[in-house]
Amino acid sequence: MTNKEIIIIYKKVGTDAEFRKIKNEQKTFEDLIGGELDYIPYEDITIIARKNREHLKPNIYINTEFLSIGSSIRGDVVIICRENENFKSLTKEQAIKYREFLKRASFNYDNFDEKGRYIPNSKQNSLKSKGKLIIEKGIGENDIVSPTIDNNECFETNETLKMILGIQSIILKFIKDNSN
Repeated sequence: MTNKEIIIIYKKVGTDAEFRKIKNEQKTFEDLIGGELDYIPYEDITIIARKNREHLKPNIYINTEFLSIGSSIRGDVVIICRENENFKSLTKEQAIKYREFLKRASFNYDNFDEKGRYIPNSKQNSLKSKGKLIIEKGIGENDIVSPTIDNNECFETNETLKMILGIQSIILKFIKDNSN
């Protein structure tokens, strides 16, 4: 990495993606991500995430090329252009494309507290309690239309997410073991 400044997209868990101009130094990336770096190649960019992130909240969901099976990336992420072993600023086209991508791929935590419990009295849920359908940002390319939710209905998203990720892991292991 060189010491010049570059343009990146930074996405903190539960917030909108933002453009940042940062020093192109490993320490700067480690400070943003909160630990040792993991580099995830994706299309024409690299996603930088924390290496040990299994206990962090999910941030974005990406489709991998293998059978269109996706995976969630936990913790804060940086979107950067990587050429060989060097990082460089995103192009204008990449910046626009991946900011929109992050809007679609982000997990929505607006209706949940810090422990992952559903908050029945949030503004968005008050529309649902009146029997109206609303559109929420979902995972993937399309928005998800959400049905009404009873205000008394609470659930632990962490347990549901663990179950889904566990099933996903079993399926991926099965595919890997039986691909030969």
